Amino acid sequence: MVWPLADGVICEEDRALEATGLILKHIIAENLAEKPESDKLYAAIGVPAQASIKNKKAIIEATKDFIDKIIIVSEPFSVAYSIDRFDECMIVDIGGGTTDLCRMHGSIPDEEDQLTLKFAGNFLDNELTKAIMENFPEVQLTPKIIGAIKEKYGYVSEVSDPVKVTLTKRGIPAEYDITEILRECCLKLTNPISKAIQDLVGSFDPDFQEKLRNNIIIAGGGSRLKGIDIAIEKSLHEYGGGDATCVRDAEHCGSVGALKMCMEMPEEYWEKI
Repeated sequence: MVWPLADGVICEEDRALEATGLILKHIIAENLAEKPESDKLYAAIGVPAQASIKNKKAIIEATKDFIDKIIIVSEPFSVAYSIDRFDECMIVDIGGGTTDLCRMHGSIPDEEDQLTLKFAGNFLDNELTKAIMENFPEVQLTPKIIGAIKEKYGYVSEVSDPVKVTLTKRGIPAEYDITEILRECCLKLTNPISKAIQDLVGSFDPDFQEKLRNNIIIAGGGSRLKGIDIAIEKSLHEYGGGDATCVRDAEHCGSVGALKMCMEMPEEYWEKI
């Protein structure tokens, strides 16, 4: 088994590079089975907000044999493109390997407008696994079980219905109350994100800080954590308050934005790449 991606980018090993290329070739073959050979293939590929030049070169290397032209875009910028929000807002994209934040202010974001955190979905999975095993040492867990618990019950609100899950111990199922365990683990994810939002708001042009903190858009799988929008709003209380909303299509919003970018890119621009 090869895990080709880590922290939102291709792992630094040849097998990961090869695996990434094979996966992408398979996806293209499945979805464009009737593509004439003479047709060129263009793609927009998303990366974490602070991906390095080396990370981006790895993507080019993995795709050079079967994609004719690519543009590499910041993932939160893809979200913004999808929903047509380019001015006076902040995108918070909580994915699996990274959480990416980006201030949008009417132009292509600069480096100081963006942040990448390694507090994301995989981090939460690891924290939840450790916490459950510490409290119930003999239960049997798998990444699939943990992922299902997180996606169904994950929350950061102060009040929640009891979260009771059925787990097995030596093959025997029993019910376990993980209400507080789950909340504490989710807060380990959301607290650093809230701090990063505070930093991006606090370092922005004072004339536009109010609009920025009142237009926070949360995307990615992590946006489905119950109460995450309210938790972020509360974290901005001493800054004058804030308003946060979650996108409707949490998982595909960034991909839709990348596709939209490809379709709207003028032909002459592609020819220059």
